Amino acid sequence: MSNSLLINLSFLTPEPTGIGTYAANIFPELQQLKPTLLVSQQIDNYTCYQIPETLTPNRGPTGQIDRLRWTQFNLPKIYQKLQSTLIFSPIPEAPLYSGCRYIVTVHDLIPLRFPQRFSRLTAYFRYYIPQVLRQAEHIICDSQATAADVA
Repeated sequence: MSNSLLINLSFLTPEPTGIGTYAANIFPELQQLKPTLLVSQQIDNYTCYQIPETLTPNRGPTGQIDRLRWTQFNLPKIYQKLQSTLIFSPIPEAPLYSGCRYIVTVHDLIPLRFPQRFSRLTAYFRYYIPQVLRQAEHIICDSQATAADVA
């Protein structure tokens, strides 16, 4: 089974969020590429690959840690198993040092502009996000201000 494009929707929650709304509006635009959606719930009219429901932000820090662990260790295996050539992530999360090619979206870098001491979010943006962006094939920013911050 070969699906060249994977869309990582591991962060989607049942309740709409800003990033969830962005993702829900963008992946239909990619439908002509016949992507495989990485989701915990089946989405009609798409090829879906079932992933755990425990990776979402509504589980708090545990959900984010579980998602980052899944992204680093399980996502590369899925990428290889499905013989994929590209991952699209509507958030700036992707497997590091894995050989996976990916495109990510960055919505803002507010935790770097306004860091808070001892915040996991500040550490996530200061250490993990820069590595993801360095290894990305392309970076999508949804504002010029964010593009300037990324640059």
